[in-house]
Amino acid sequence: MDLPDGYAARPATPDDVAAVCALVIAVDVEEYGEPDYEEADIRDAWGRAGFDIARDTWVVEDSDANVVGYAIAREEQPQALLQAEAFAAPGGPDLYPWLVDAVSLRAAEHAAEAGRTRAHVFNSEPNTRRAAALTCAGYSMVRVFRRMAADLDPAPPALPTLPGVSIRRPEREDLRACWTLNQESFADHFDFAPSTYDAWRSAYVDTEMYRPEYWWLAELDGRPVGLLIGQRHEDDGWVKSLGTLPSARGRGVGTALLLTAFHAFRADGFRRVGLGVDSANSSGAMALYERLGMRAGQRYDCYERTFTGT
Repeated sequence: MDLPDGYAARPATPDDVAAVCALVIAVDVEEYGEPDYEEADIRDAWGRAGFDIARDTWVVEDSDANVVGYAIAREEQPQALLQAEAFAAPGGPDLYPWLVDAVSLRAAEHAAEAGRTRAHVFNSEPNTRRAAALTCAGYSMVRVFRRMAADLDPAPPALPTLPGVSIRRPEREDLRACWTLNQESFADHFDFAPSTYDAWRSAYVDTEMYRPEYWWLAELDGRPVGLLIGQRHEDDGWVKSLGTLPSARGRGVGTALLLTAFHAFRADGFRRVGLGVDSANSSGAMALYERLGMRAGQRYDCYERTFTGT
């Protein structure tokens, strides 16, 4: 598929961070009225282990060298899966068919190496242009994710007392245990992709968004059973990951971790706390968040297409 006359595509470079971020924010504001991206998000994505910016990104410029389109495809190891995103400037030509085609060609290349690859592209509900491009390219919606948020004023409920359960901030020497806990907690979740310790660390620890003061480890009788990874997202607290071992679910561990984070965020002056959730999560996460006063907002649909190597 060709770009419109006067438009050209190339791989991103580190010098594009500000322009790409401005584009993504413009799309966010068009879709939901507020930004949902920071420059650190882009630098962290481009800096992950195994990521090749020259192979896995696309920037589209207009005749004045303005960045008006962007796509990224991240390989999730070792599972044959590409997680992709695509953004086109509001008010401009519909670049989504070209961006989706670029991601699909990369997925086909990956399938040729791996034998079979699934490509996932996320679409916000209001973005009908992206949804149409995905459907036309053979992608099908397979899952719905929601953003949830709660105000931190008034104060959240008090922390429950759980027999045998203690919550603390993990130390650096606990990171490997945190990785193990993360892998075991999410093994039964939608599209879980097991990762090596180095890959997990690259995504969660060796990043600009790493905030160890917002990590909490729950232990039951001295054994790690739950982990919450938090960070700052603009002026709000953000729960990046929350997982508990299947054997520890139903004991209030997730509630205790969340309330610990809520109180810490509030103490540090955050107005709200947010997180993303799979609306069909089998462990009942969405109901838990609602019980703690969180309400569903933005909707993001996961579109999938499978590619088979030849």
